[in-house]
Amino acid sequence: MVISALISATLLSAGALPSPAVLKCDRMASHPADPNRVARGLQRPQMDLPAAEAACRSAVAAEPENARSIYQLGRTIYYQGRHQESVPYLQKSADIGYPQAIFVLAYVQTLGGAVKKDYCKAQSLWKRGVGLQHPWSGYHLVENQLNGKFAGCKEQVSDAEMSRFMHLATDRITVQASRGRVEKLSARLENHLAKK
Repeated sequence: MVISALISATLLSAGALPSPAVLKCDRMASHPADPNRVARGLQRPQMDLPAAEAACRSAVAAEPENARSIYQLGRTIYYQGRHQESVPYLQKSADIGYPQAIFVLAYVQTLGGAVKKDYCKAQSLWKRGVGLQHPWSGYHLVENQLNGKFAGCKEQVSDAEMSRFMHLATDRITVQASRGRVEKLSARLENHLAKK
């Protein structure tokens, strides 16, 4: 309750208080790694997915161009296994410029299924995410470059870019969120660069 009041007060002072429907969607569907979330964020197992979807549908109806709510609606649909149905929401949010949607849409490109698997599109999206200071986009660019996933792409990720992207990840991703992944990838990149 105190957190909700603080969020509301902060947004009101900024002149951008969303509707109650939007705030409900935020509480029920924010991802904890989303740098632009305005609520604590929930992992998938913590979510009441049908209720979160309903809340986010109401939020999008109230504010049709709210990129955060659109992304969160896409997230709730994706987690319910309706992958293809989720993509237009992720795409719309990404088109508006929401960094977490850009990141997730890129990740979906690497999985296939909902869309045709395309690491080159993923690379382009993650680079856009990095331009918006999304740290996990930087992590995935480095990991996939080192794993050779971009080998068939017109553009490659240079060593200088990898160093910059890794710095963004190590600087912005907490140790708790990393669970050792960022530290391990950073050491791997250092080893790669030392061989040059």
